[in-house]
Amino acid sequence: MRNAMKVGSLVATMDNAAAIGEKPQDIVSASDQLTAYMTARVSFLEQLAAQALPIQILLANFSGDAAWSRYEKGIQQVFEEAGLTCPAIAGSTESNMPTLQSGLAITMLGESQQRCAFDHEQLSWYTYGLPLVGEEVLAQPEDVAQLQPIFQAWRAEMVQQVWPVGSKGLQGEFARLFRGQRVESSVDCTKSAGPCTVILLGIDPDKEQQAQKLFLRSFEKLHITTL
Repeated sequence: MRNAMKVGSLVATMDNAAAIGEKPQDIVSASDQLTAYMTARVSFLEQLAAQALPIQILLANFSGDAAWSRYEKGIQQVFEEAGLTCPAIAGSTESNMPTLQSGLAITMLGESQQRCAFDHEQLSWYTYGLPLVGEEVLAQPEDVAQLQPIFQAWRAEMVQQVWPVGSKGLQGEFARLFRGQRVESSVDCTKSAGPCTVILLGIDPDKEQQAQKLFLRSFEKLHITTL
């Protein structure tokens, strides 16, 4: 698992966002729905990385009562794109103290899925999307890894392993996944990927041609060699 945790029989994943939203003092101005969507998307992708699917969602809302329904819509959008029913959403809102900037955290509890066993070293690895942060995410939505084809390929086991890329960038994930190997990519490997705008995909070598027809933009095969 990447950043997931086992809680009994369940898999827990989470992500958060701060100073991004609709408050006047937010650093990045974006709709609350979009902020929740991008945050929930990360937690959902972490579930896929752990070979699990969410069954319960917990929302911590630091932006006031009015933001709750907008955050809910953003979370629901993730499941609509995946073609899934959104699990129940519970949680809490900070309503005693007004905050000057927006903030939220989304935790998902999921169930492990029965999937074919695979050898990580035998997969063909690709990057999908470009590393983007802050205003870049709003300005270049077409370069953000799209959830629908990722989930479609994961469910069909065309993609055997989903591996989100976070603030440490591709290089940080390469170090975790490909220890003792050299990885070459034309994508900026040192840049933060913000809300996982670029994803590493481990693809069944027999299904690479299918994948190339599904992932139409910013989809590049990695060249991996042993040092």
